[in-house]
Amino acid sequence: MAVAFTQEQREEIRGKLIEAGFHLSSTIGFKRMSIAKVAGAAGIAAGSFYLFFDSKESFAKALIAEMETRSMAKLKDLIANTGAVSVEEFLNWYRDYFRPENNFLLTLNLGDWVWLKTHITDGSYFEQSRDMEKIRELLPVITGIRKDFDLGVVVNFIKSIYASYQNRETFFEDSLQENVDLIFETIYRYVREDV
Repeated sequence: MAVAFTQEQREEIRGKLIEAGFHLSSTIGFKRMSIAKVAGAAGIAAGSFYLFFDSKESFAKALIAEMETRSMAKLKDLIANTGAVSVEEFLNWYRDYFRPENNFLLTLNLGDWVWLKTHITDGSYFEQSRDMEKIRELLPVITGIRKDFDLGVVVNFIKSIYASYQNRETFFEDSLQENVDLIFETIYRYVREDV
């Protein structure tokens, strides 16, 4: 028998499912995360999960979308007063996004990434054109950026951060965040207008 939830209960349960997904992805990994584990962590029956998401794939997309929404809210706050953000402020915001506590994708291992890439194939994520489009949408609000930089170089730098985290067991993990910070410093030097 289907459970009827009020709108308020639905929002609360959906939030619990999302938080459970973030937690489980960083503790057991996305590939090993079952719907039963997510539902149990959120305090609902496994069958009730399907009232919120029709599959593990749609749940994965919801996790990514929620992470992006939270991050974009921070950027909108930065832009709110002047309608723009300096390249340094933008990269500081983006650097904050690339910390494992703010980006659950950085907690995933290579096997989890392979699962995501083979199960989310509708073009909503993990496509080069989408990566470029997302950055192009942000460019008009960034001041102090040079006009002739190669966007592919910047996207490749960002992808190298993900690749580093995916393969963290081959890195000195205690130094990994400093490596990421250095990548952002390199991006800053590459894209800023010379004064």
